[in-house]
Amino acid sequence: MNGQEHFQYTQSIQRKIPGYVRLIQALLYIAVVIFAIIGSMEGTIWLIPALGTLFGSWYFMGVARVTYVYRLEGTRLHVRRISGLKSRPKKEDFAELELAGLRVMAPEGSRHLVQAERETQGDQPRRITYDVSAHDPADVCSVMYLSGVGEEAGRNLKVYFQPSAELRQYIRYIAPGRVWEDSDD
Repeated sequence: MNGQEHFQYTQSIQRKIPGYVRLIQALLYIAVVIFAIIGSMEGTIWLIPALGTLFGSWYFMGVARVTYVYRLEGTRLHVRRISGLKSRPKKEDFAELELAGLRVMAPEGSRHLVQAERETQGDQPRRITYDVSAHDPADVCSVMYLSGVGEEAGRNLKVYFQPSAELRQYIRYIAPGRVWEDSDD
């Protein structure tokens, strides 16, 4: 048994809700107000679309909220996606990554990713790309290229994610010489 099998670390990130989703949400609330005003003047039949739109917008925002949980166990990184309403969240195992098969990991746009991108771009069957990042421009997004396992065996994976400094250090220990930082040359 090597020391890598004892790693256990969990990190959660919440995906930033895009502006267009917030715009749709605002339009839905405006429709609620319009239907409520029309309903108060024309009759209670208009309250049905007002309530329907209100519940629809509430459900829409619940679905738009997504949290990713990265769980490192040994050399396996499990990614779980949690979405839906807080009262009834939908949890699904999204990806399982074997870090022993990691080719390279670096911040998005790094020169260290160029060769792996070139080598896997024209793969047959096609490379699988996962985006399990927060989509937050304030945080650095990392990209890793690795070999698939399980259902994805024999395929290359490209994964966008936002590991904490501690998770990055664990991955660096599991795959020495294949994890790059901004300041690395």
